[in-house]
Parts: sequence; C-alpha cells; structure tokens
Amino acid sequence: MPHPSLPTGRELAVAFARKFPGQDWIARLSERSGMDRDTVEWHLQEDMAPPDAVMKAASEMDGEPEQRGDAMARDDLPIVGLPGNLGKLNTD
Repeated sequence: MPHPSLPTGRELAVAFARKFPGQDWIARLSERSGMDRDTVEWHLQEDMAPPDAVMKAASEMDGEPEQRGDAMARDDLPIVGLPGNLGKLNTD
C-alpha cells in the first residue's frame, strides 16, 4: 500500500504526461534520477511509490513551468476563418 503523501508511479506518470505533453519527459526523469529508462518506466507502471531517486528527480522537474510540446510559434498559427490545416502563407 503506498504512503498517503507520496504518489504512486502511475499517478506520477499521469501528472507528468499532462504537464509535459508531447515531450520525452521519461528520458529527462531517467537522466536526472541516474536510473536507466527501463527501470524508470517499470516504476511508472506500478501502484507503489517510485524509488527516492525518481521522486527527487520528479520533484526537481515539477518545479519547472508547464510546457506544451505541440505549441506552435505565433507566426505559424492559422489565420482566423481558414481551416486549421492551413497556416500562414509564405511570400516567395
């Protein structure tokens, strides 16, 4: 049974997937924790608290601002009234 104040691996995975969409946050978590990716991924699938190294790395990453991996640059946003798949036209 997980400790009530610590997230389980699954809870941590869901929270980070929301915080860092479209990014390989597992690689960053693995690098910061000093653990290989397979081990980190295994812990993120479990209903128990991850090891201290993963929790410390997650705490450091949690302090980072939320990021959008699919965000477009302002100049690349579609023009209002055009279908979403049409972006800003380039002049040649």
